[in-house]
Amino acid sequence: MYQAGIDKNQQASTLYMQDASYLRLKNVQLGYTLPASLTEKVKIKNLKIYVSAENILTFTKLPESFDPEALGVMTYGSSFSYASGTTYPMSKEISLGINITF
Repeated sequence: MYQAGIDKNQQASTLYMQDASYLRLKNVQLGYTLPASLTEKVKIKNLKIYVSAENILTFTKLPESFDPEALGVMTYGSSFSYASGTTYPMSKEISLGINITF
């Protein structure tokens, strides 16, 4: 459909539209508490070892360089610019820890 006053090259189009659905593993924490029979020998009441991970896996059909949670920019007279250089992808983080109670 042609809109009056707008050049045909500036009309919105779905030609380059992509499916941006995704599944992301956002936060996982795994921990293990050592049995009291082992910790009492070194005068520790409780000892827990854990690993925590954030943004480790993302399943999407988008190219790997695109982050589905990033915001795109739409300006008049130009096409949609996905993550127009002003946003960064989600960082991945892995943390290890020990929780000790004496």
